[in-house]
This record gives sequence, structure tokens and C-alpha cells, in this order.
Amino acid sequence: MFDRLSFQQKIFSIILTSLAGVVLLTLYHGYNTYQRLLEDRRATLQAAVESMYAIASGFHAKAQKGEITQEQAQQAAAAAIEQARYGGQDGRSEYFYIWTLDGVGVMHPIRPEWRGQHMADKIKDGLGRHPIKDIADALRASSDGRAFVDTHFPRPGQTEPVPKLQYAMAFKPWNWMIGSGLYLDDLAAAARAEIAQAALLGGLLLSVIIIVSLLAGRSIRQQIGGDPAEAQRCMSAIAQGRLDVDLGMPPKGSLLDSLAQMSASLRRLVAQVRASTDSIATASSEIAQGNQDLSHRTEQAA
Repeated sequence: MFDRLSFQQKIFSIILTSLAGVVLLTLYHGYNTYQRLLEDRRATLQAAVESMYAIASGFHAKAQKGEITQEQAQQAAAAAIEQARYGGQDGRSEYFYIWTLDGVGVMHPIRPEWRGQHMADKIKDGLGRHPIKDIADALRASSDGRAFVDTHFPRPGQTEPVPKLQYAMAFKPWNWMIGSGLYLDDLAAAARAEIAQAALLGGLLLSVIIIVSLLAGRSIRQQIGGDPAEAQRCMSAIAQGRLDVDLGMPPKGSLLDSLAQMSASLRRLVAQVRASTDSIATASSEIAQGNQDLSHRTEQAA
């Protein structure tokens, strides 16, 4: 099928292939960027929650040793985790929360009124799901008491729900789940910025490819004097002895121009050969006639 295309169509096919390659590479780069940012976000969230889990484990160990009561250990752990913050995206500080696996509030620094209340069926995210129940179910189903859960909540001061990734760990000695969440809507914006930058670079590269391809195609056509397929057709016709093939008016100095000159020279040569052949044939005929006359006179003389 590619052989049926004209030279100009082949040049444009190279340009279109380059365009498709740049688009695919740009999208692939954007996808990889989003996945990398998402993995970084998950790692940050996991490390932060693990540090709070370690605090609870430390106070539980003290209670086990009899240094403090379990109630004191729980209060101290909850107070320490309530004050803890870690750097979120865009420089914002993110908080931690503690719920029982049954959905009763233990500590929430933003909504202290939830403490001691069963909120599993009352709290819904932007998609109508029950995140507390979803997190508890995911932890129960997990083999290691860890779980990532996707939710949707508005950012502070906004009303539009956006993706927010939750990560929690089950602290089984106290029937707690300690967790935190990070918004993910900025990841798409970062990926789009990377795509835009890659598209700009790809566009510059594609412009160079287009310019070079068009200039190269134009130069080749000027050297040939037309489409290479046309030159091939004419050369094949001349090789078959068709010296009257129409070559048009190719540019001076081009391959087709040289071919036209060669065809004209061959036509003149053939005409000269034909004229010489006719002269030889005439002379041969005259000699044959003379020989016949001589033979006739010789017979008469005899």
C-alpha cells in the first residue's frame, strides 16, 4: 500500500507519523508524571500515619508495663496525635484522626464534637459514600491492618468535592483506627502542566521535522524534476524502446530533463541509423539491378 502513495503523500505520512509519536510520548509522559506524584503522595501519607501509630504503640507499652493506666495511655496518645501535623501539598499542614473500628469518634482535631459519638452512618463524602465504614471495612479485610481508601471531600473553604486519599492503620489493642487524608486534585493539575511543557518541546521538535521534511522533499523533487514515480515510469518506457514518451517540461538540470535530452538524442540516432539503412538498401538495390543487367547482356553476347 505504501508503494501506491505519491512522493508528496509519503512525505506527509512521515510528518503525520511524527505528529502521532509526539502526541503519544506527551500523553505517556503525563501519565507517568501523575503516577509518580501519586506514589509520592501515598508514601508521604503512609509514613505520617505510621509515625502516629508508633506514638500509640509507645503509650500502650507504658500501660502494659504498669507505668500508667490504659485510660491514661489512650488519653495521652490521643492528645499527642491531636497536636501532630505534617506538611501537606502546597505547604498546608495536614491532621490525623482516630476512630474506633465501630465508627465511634475518639479524636478529630477539626470536629471535637464528634468525640464519643457513633458517626459511621452519619458522615458521607461528596459521592454519598460512608468513609468511616469504608475505612473500617477495608482494615478488617486487610491482612496487615493497613488500607488506602478513596474518598471525595471539599477543600476547606470550598464546596466542590475533590478526590482525597485516606490511609489508616488498625491499632487492635485499643480497637482504634488511626488515619489521615491528602487531597489529590492538584496531581491532575501538575500532570497537565507536565503535559503542556512536553507538548511545547514536542511541538518545537515536530516543527523542525516538518520543515526539514518539506525542504528535503522539495529538493528531491527539484533534482528529479517531478514525482519519482513519474521518472520511473518514463525510464521504464524508454528502456522498452518507446522513445516518444511525453516527459513534459521538466526543470533544467533535473533528472527528467536529462532523460528528455537522452530520449531526444536516441531519437536522432535512430533516425540517422534508419536513414543510413535506407541508403544502404537503395545502393544494394542498384547494385543488384546492375548485376542483373550485366548478366542479361552477357547472355545475349554468348
